[in-house]
Amino acid sequence: MNITKPFGFMILACMISLGIIVGGCSKYDVLDTAIESYQDPSDLEIADFKNWFKSQETASDFVGTQEPDWDKAEIKTMPDGKTLHVSIEIYKGKNSAGKDSVRKLQIAYVKNSFTGGVKVFSFYSNEYAHANYYSLTGQILEEGEYYAPKQIYTLIERHAVEWTQVRLKSGYETSNSCDSVSVPGTATYRKINGVDNPNAYNCHTYVWGAPNPNDPYYEPNHPLWNNYPDINGSGYSRESTPKVGDRWVSYRYISNYGIIPHHSAIVKEVVNGQVTKLEAKCGQLGIYTYNPNCGGFFSNYITDDIRYYRK
Repeated sequence: MNITKPFGFMILACMISLGIIVGGCSKYDVLDTAIESYQDPSDLEIADFKNWFKSQETASDFVGTQEPDWDKAEIKTMPDGKTLHVSIEIYKGKNSAGKDSVRKLQIAYVKNSFTGGVKVFSFYSNEYAHANYYSLTGQILEEGEYYAPKQIYTLIERHAVEWTQVRLKSGYETSNSCDSVSVPGTATYRKINGVDNPNAYNCHTYVWGAPNPNDPYYEPNHPLWNNYPDINGSGYSRESTPKVGDRWVSYRYISNYGIIPHHSAIVKEVVNGQVTKLEAKCGQLGIYTYNPNCGGFFSNYITDDIRYYRK
């Protein structure tokens, strides 16, 4: 299945609709000719796109640790005859759900300005693909579905977050959807050299905040350790299906206590309705981004009662 050519035009349309590419505003219409004549787009070379990309501050490891293969880049003129577009494949492999995934660095030049981001195509089948568009700083700008046979692109939603840990591997790296990413220096052990650590906090604190001193589960020696978060009073409502930014909570039954929250996390990725990336403070350990569907240590947080909450 080849979607590169038709999808390229749709990407540009989506970028325009998002305001990523400067559109015609009445305030600037009279300046259009002067601005566009400042540099003739036909004079641009791959080196111009490369130099612009190098000048950008990108999120850590956002496009992989290797330099994009600029020898494979090709400038394309878009239908307006003025906009130039470069797309470079930076990763091809399997996504967290084990489906085919293609990630591309995309840079456009319009009205004397460069703009860019990373488009992630996750293929469910030969017909459907999910597409996320990220800014170079890691913000999720656009989420959509692509139906290949009819070449239909449907915008599901647009949203921007303050930051997100998105790890897009380069073509030089192997794919492992069960890799976890930790934030160095975030572990807070309950005891240090045998002495209670008052700064220790856990997953519920990270997601819901510090405990109430009047809480019956409150630990004076660990004032930041939240054993039973007040989710009902948090302002979050329970949802039936997950989306990025939701709060993910697993519940378990404990004798004499009833059903209580076992683990809290923040949803960072959803593929085909399934949560494939969570961010959480893992007990005394640090903050991790991980795939909850994989085995190992993180499987201890999975229960038969998983709930999603949204504000």
